[in-house]
Amino acid sequence: MKILKSFLFVVVSAMFIASCGSSKQVTTMQGPTKTKLALDECQELAEAKPATRAWGEGINFRLSRASTYAENQARAQFTRKIRSAVTTTTTEQGFNYDKASTDMKQSAQVRDEGAKGNDFAETIAQEVVQNTAIIKTSQYQNIDGSYQVFVCIEYNGDISTLSSEITNKVQQRISDEERMKMNFEFDQYKKSIEEKLQQYRDSK
Repeated sequence: MKILKSFLFVVVSAMFIASCGSSKQVTTMQGPTKTKLALDECQELAEAKPATRAWGEGINFRLSRASTYAENQARAQFTRKIRSAVTTTTTEQGFNYDKASTDMKQSAQVRDEGAKGNDFAETIAQEVVQNTAIIKTSQYQNIDGSYQVFVCIEYNGDISTLSSEITNKVQQRISDEERMKMNFEFDQYKKSIEEKLQQYRDSK
């Protein structure tokens, strides 16, 4: 009798342990691994026209600072787009940075071609980004009291207008003599810039 009871006890214990192990395994597998986040309206607006828009986000316990951070981030993102397009196009067109006018402070210093190119593209992009404006702002207050702000900025014109402005600013940095020699090249330059900007839109 004792042997039978012992045997039953072992069987019941084994079933209980197996049951516990099985439930633990199911619980682990059913747990969520990631959560999909919804886009803010500012992000959606920027993605609708990526060539001429950009978005930024700022978080701070002061609403004014959060707004400033968001705007600065959006302008920085737009600047990077323009700088990339300018850098790629000027390289493809074989642009000679030594022909640039000396109104830029950087040209007074001796630098290698890569550094001159970066300075040149950055200057153009910084000027172009001034022709943007905020078209949408979203504001949230978090549980901890901080503010989260999203902004969307837009260039004042379409892709063709933007590529024309970039090309004109490049032309302004070339001497009159060199500009007369490079009319055809500047036509090609504008087309190339427009193609680069178009790629931002087509990739979305």
